[in-house]
Amino acid sequence: MKLFTLINPSDPYTFKANSIEIAGVCACWLSPSFGAECMEGDRETTPIIFGWDEWLDDRGIDSAWMKEHALEIADALDSFLIGDANFRADVESIMEMLPEEKQQEWRDKWQERQRTSMNQVGERAYALAWQLRANVEAEGAKSDG
Repeated sequence: MKLFTLINPSDPYTFKANSIEIAGVCACWLSPSFGAECMEGDRETTPIIFGWDEWLDDRGIDSAWMKEHALEIADALDSFLIGDANFRADVESIMEMLPEEKQQEWRDKWQERQRTSMNQVGERAYALAWQLRANVEAEGAKSDG
């Protein structure tokens, strides 16, 4: 997964996504006034505020595409962390030392302590990821039954 920065007027966030398309969907879902920039390679970017409809259309991103990539989008949304790439490296190092069942709790508390705005971008990203996974699970249950 590649590292991305969320371009927004609030706290700095980084997240990981498999592609610029996945990163763009995450940014746009959180707010069409946000954007994403890849921190690796050619530093691809998404629109910010204007141009989302054309950008999504040019990449074939529609509801069917989003449904097909729902779990990838959820993984990217779950990877949001407040802070720049250096902060992220520190947080990931700490989380690696924690038992898996404690990582989310620690992350959530850390996010709350670091956040300076009321926007709660990370919390919104985690809620969207949870909803996406619930939808995928519900769809799977429908097709099984």
